[in-house]
Amino acid sequence: MGILLPMIEYTFQQTTDLSSALMQLFTIVTLLRSKDGCPWDREQDSKSVATSLLDETYEYLDAVLSGDKAEQQEEIGDVALNVMMLLEIHHELDDFSIVEALNDVCQKLIRRHPHVFGDAKADNSIEVLDLWNKIKVEVEGKTALEDDFFSRVPASLPPLEMANEIQKKIRKVGFDWPDKQGVIDKVCEELDEVIEADTALDRNADEVEMEVGDLLFAVVNLARYLKISPSVALHRSNMKMKRRFNALNKICKERNIPLDTEHFLEMDSIWDEVKEVEK
Repeated sequence: MGILLPMIEYTFQQTTDLSSALMQLFTIVTLLRSKDGCPWDREQDSKSVATSLLDETYEYLDAVLSGDKAEQQEEIGDVALNVMMLLEIHHELDDFSIVEALNDVCQKLIRRHPHVFGDAKADNSIEVLDLWNKIKVEVEGKTALEDDFFSRVPASLPPLEMANEIQKKIRKVGFDWPDKQGVIDKVCEELDEVIEADTALDRNADEVEMEVGDLLFAVVNLARYLKISPSVALHRSNMKMKRRFNALNKICKERNIPLDTEHFLEMDSIWDEVKEVEK
């Protein structure tokens, strides 16, 4: 039986500067996508890689939230890998020049920061955003369609992110709550409407669903007002729930307590134990 040789001979080089490191990553990506490369990598398209990029970004976020620097290093590398993969795919399809794409974003950054690279004034982040949006409209001509104020909000955004973007667009024209209490009152109002719809004698499931949607929209609005990303906040809550329930599950196994409705009181007591330990 003969020895199987690698399809592509390539030796990793330990680089010491950013340009060389990025170029090596791009070279490896092109080799993986080549005819002698990896069948799976060749099958990927811009949609699948963009989806992977989102996944890797959340994995990087997990590492940031946990404070694990080694994990952050690995995950940000995975983010860069997916970006490089997207660049290579567009290069193969001859959609556009990837060098020009990078030139475009560099020019845009300089154009949108005249308070850094020019003589414009912006003393705080609010003034920076106002300047940024003014340039987008007056210089770059990025305006909404006449009959759709939200036409520049990406249609592919997940619902939570879309709600946030819709609210930010509305805020830009001054249609916003004057203070935090108004937003809080709105959340309470929407919660009351959910309860009212759910407990109505002629309960309508479609109406209940709509009221729950209004409640979620109001909560997203509160997060925006508090300068909190609703997606990150919910992601953290999801991770907390997983962590706490895994701890509960472990204790239940140790105490031979089945996970079922008949043992709810025991599980609820253990849940309180888990929360107390986390404090």
